[in-house]
Amino acid sequence: MNIINQEILTNWRRDLHQIPEISLKEYKTKEYIVNVLKQHNIEYKEVLDTGIIVELLGKNKNKQDKTILFRADIDALPIQESNDISFKSKHNGVMHACGHDGHTTVLLGTLIELNEYYKNNEVNINTIFVFQPAEETIGGGKLIIASDEYDFSKFNIIGSYAIHLNPDYLEHHIISKPGYIMASANELFISIKGEASHAGLKHKGKDALNAATILYQELMKINSINLNTRDLNIIHIGKIYGGDAPNIVAKEAYLEGTIRTLKKENYKEIMAQISKVKNAVEIITGTEIIIEEHTSYDSVNNDLELYNIIKEVVNKENIDYIELPESYLFGEDFSAFSEISKINYSFLGIRSEEKGYTSGLHTPTFNFDEQILMTGVRYFLGIFNYFK
Repeated sequence: MNIINQEILTNWRRDLHQIPEISLKEYKTKEYIVNVLKQHNIEYKEVLDTGIIVELLGKNKNKQDKTILFRADIDALPIQESNDISFKSKHNGVMHACGHDGHTTVLLGTLIELNEYYKNNEVNINTIFVFQPAEETIGGGKLIIASDEYDFSKFNIIGSYAIHLNPDYLEHHIISKPGYIMASANELFISIKGEASHAGLKHKGKDALNAATILYQELMKINSINLNTRDLNIIHIGKIYGGDAPNIVAKEAYLEGTIRTLKKENYKEIMAQISKVKNAVEIITGTEIIIEEHTSYDSVNNDLELYNIIKEVVNKENIDYIELPESYLFGEDFSAFSEISKINYSFLGIRSEEKGYTSGLHTPTFNFDEQILMTGVRYFLGIFNYFK
């Protein structure tokens, strides 16, 4: 590498780590990225207030030439950091607990290095860099693609790539798999309307809490009874509440949960069965049940051709590789980029028992050795070199 070195990557990451911001509020993060781009005289486009897109065009300046896309998410989480480090978050209650500071740094390093390469060499492909807000909440990827602020269709995008730091696997390893690698993430909000009465006249009421318990138990049976048990699916209710007092039949109750699936047909079947259970419980209990379905992210489905390409890349770049044995049931909005091209999503291992980097994602002690960032840049540059 001619421009980027370990010191630069470490400084960027630690600066970004100190200014974490929640989804669609990444103003300081955006400012930091823009300042780096300006230092290198790189033009950029703004999207969704806090998103940044950079285009590097090949020698023909033809947007219909083959184009590859790299994406990094830039938002943080509402978590109070517990790490005792010199570059600890300066924003109370907000932390880069999912490694997005690392993702942003890797993409910045790749961009700066390739910008220099484009200036000094004839390149036959275009490269797009997307610094995307709001991965952790409302799906900034989908918002960018749907927005009229930037038109991806003007490019001939043959592949979109992203990485995510992963503390489950040893540092400096790339981890991926063909096909489904991350699940769809959809939320479920259920309201139950009953009728209140004195507990001593229970038969005159319609107990919403009773309906909630029956509904909960039946929802938990759907996976084992109605779906192929070999498929990975989750129906999880994480919150149940309702009622007013110990001696009153509950007038209202609520359930909130999430559904995670890999296959779209499984999600459709789950929702069909939930509808049937709802109708049955209403008949049994005399309550009214209202179900709100909030669709968040589709599953991330790695294209086989792009997967085979990254296998060649890691081999050529002498980067250690692990094939992921099974899909994760986490949600990830990189799936939105499958609307504009084939996609490949891979992990970059950061785990080191010796150095103490073992904390999981979304925890207040999440951290990693910045040496892995160079591996991430080498990986992205290797993908570019495959196509150039």
